[in-house]
Amino acid sequence: MSLPPELKILCFQLSSTPPPNLPRLTPTLLRHVSRCQLPLTCPASLASQADASASTVLVHKLKTQLSSLLFGKSPEGRFAAVVLIKGVVEVGGWEVLQGVESWVRGLLSILGKPDSLAVKELCIMTLTTIYCMAQQYQTLVREITTPTLPSFVTACLNLISTSKKNFLIGSSSLEENIFQSFTMLVPRHTAIFRPFASQIRLAARPYLAPTSSDEFLASQSLRESARRLVVVVHQTAAKNASAEEWGRGVRELIKGTHLTADYVFRAVVEDWESISGYASVAVDVNQELRGGSATGEDLPLWAGIHAGVERLVGRLEMLAEYFNVETSVPVAMPLGEIMDLVTRALSIAIPAADSAAGYRGARLHPAIDRDERDGLWVGMPQIYIAALHLVDSIALRLEDGFLPLAQEIFDQLAWVFEYGKNSAEFRLIAYSVTAKILLLVGKSFTQVQCEKSFAIIQSCCRDLQGAHLNTDDADVGAGAKAQGNADANAFLRSKLAVPNVHRIHNAQLDAAARDLLPLVLSHLPQKYLSLSLRALVDRTSILTHHKDAMVASILNPIFAANGGVLPSILPHLTRDFGHDAVVEILLRPRMPIVASSTTRATANQAVDGLSEDEDMIFHPETSAQSNTEPVPAAVDQALFAVPGQAGLGTAIHKPEPQPLAHHSTFSNDQSLMQVPSIGSNVMDSAQTSHVALQAQTLDHPMDQSSDDDSVHLTMQLDTDSEDDD
Repeated sequence: MSLPPELKILCFQLSSTPPPNLPRLTPTLLRHVSRCQLPLTCPASLASQADASASTVLVHKLKTQLSSLLFGKSPEGRFAAVVLIKGVVEVGGWEVLQGVESWVRGLLSILGKPDSLAVKELCIMTLTTIYCMAQQYQTLVREITTPTLPSFVTACLNLISTSKKNFLIGSSSLEENIFQSFTMLVPRHTAIFRPFASQIRLAARPYLAPTSSDEFLASQSLRESARRLVVVVHQTAAKNASAEEWGRGVRELIKGTHLTADYVFRAVVEDWESISGYASVAVDVNQELRGGSATGEDLPLWAGIHAGVERLVGRLEMLAEYFNVETSVPVAMPLGEIMDLVTRALSIAIPAADSAAGYRGARLHPAIDRDERDGLWVGMPQIYIAALHLVDSIALRLEDGFLPLAQEIFDQLAWVFEYGKNSAEFRLIAYSVTAKILLLVGKSFTQVQCEKSFAIIQSCCRDLQGAHLNTDDADVGAGAKAQGNADANAFLRSKLAVPNVHRIHNAQLDAAARDLLPLVLSHLPQKYLSLSLRALVDRTSILTHHKDAMVASILNPIFAANGGVLPSILPHLTRDFGHDAVVEILLRPRMPIVASSTTRATANQAVDGLSEDEDMIFHPETSAQSNTEPVPAAVDQALFAVPGQAGLGTAIHKPEPQPLAHHSTFSNDQSLMQVPSIGSNVMDSAQTSHVALQAQTLDHPMDQSSDDDSVHLTMQLDTDSEDDD
């Protein structure tokens, strides 16, 4: 084993560089560590005698230097030591893990020192890596994890409680790293985390559904990590009760979400009625809008309509996280209660402003002032989005099991789409949910359900077209010149539905719309789509160069009122994707194989030899029957000719070989039957072979017990014979 030079340089730089200068060299040193995998992972007993001593000495020297920096007094040295220890453990694996006990104690001690948050975050990452890698070795779990993991959990909880005192400064990424670390370790060591379950829930509670009333600002990633941790903690339940704990947590969250909605929706008179038995609480409309811990909830206090909307959205997102996180055991999902909550969230319609009649479309509570109502209308799109994200998470988790809920969800989505379509985020999740529904039940849609989807389809086309279209008033004016056919008129009329509006490009929205567009053509009954809508979809697929949508349009044609098929967009597909294999198959389905001149000559010689061999064969039985059986009529090859098709290139005419004489065994007069050449169309050969096979079946005498088809064939042959006479 040859020692890598990086190991020698690594040891030299660690020994010769002062600790305050190590942080700027850390990236280079870490790159050297990644190239020292062979000496770090190779046991000393397997190394050759020549290199065993040098390798052992250098690896031992490296570990000693890292230990000195870790337990030293220099904060810069401890920073470099933590980074390099993590790299050495990941590269070395088992050989390094056997001796990390002292490093683990040093890393735990740093969590209690007044070092920077960056060093503490690196310590948490390094310890998490060590615990995860040691989990597959029972010896290391017994010697390292079991004695030190409780101390690690305690130290992390102390860090969270300390950081809460600095809420005015703002939350840091330290809490997020701790939550992510616990999320990885809890499923691996449930027994160790069981005594800390209540403390973990209490530490993560402020970040589950934060509002503007709180004294800190929590990032989206921090919220997601806290929610994921709270969902995972249910696995620490004793005596295999994690499934019951999971279901209890979901039901309590649903009840708390309804309670928050009672306060947030007090400005409207709801038409919703619970089907799961929830009874709404009486809300005093004369008091200031507030909720949270003061009303019996377990989350912090909130005040104001904007904070209430944020709390309601956060609870819905927390509920969706229960379906995003995997469970260790099967669980029972209260889908009825969840769908009852989703129906309530999607049943509040944003009223449209009308100068003559004021607000219309929603029943308003007269005791609520205009400011609170306006705040609710502003926040309703976010509530729609959170509810649809919950539905999307359930659909992803259930897959085909989502089928019983698909029809109901689609009806609600189609109804609420009119009120939330101005939000790009709402359209994004609406397209995603619609695509999942169409994959499951789209082909069974009735005409009424298809008409409900028209608004979603038109919005999808508008988002996809974007800058491709430049609508002109002259093209869509009332005095536009009539076109030559209805299809062109449909294409032009469809421009009315696509105004030229400047939009900021949204990659995720564009991807969701592109995924939905082909499903509109392949998973919806095309007979229920109007010609103008189908023209809009086809034009969108052409302008955006959407291959899947154009292929779906070709494979699912639409028929006009008179029963005729509208023109295909295959020329546009060929222009954009002429070299694609799928397009080639659509252009040339079952094209015949054209043999070269050499292959044709060889095949003709083989047929000549076959004919000569047949002349030498004596068929006594066949010859005897030929005196009594009629001779079949000559087969007209024109009946099986394939009509010529226009190709992409110039037609090339080749001389056809002379037909070969084939001696029939039906009679002694040796009636000739033309055999098509090898170079002719495959369809001709197939049809001729079929006729020859029918002729061979006539060699055997017909029984009286033959079926009707055989009797009919005999009568037809008799008729042909009489005609020949």
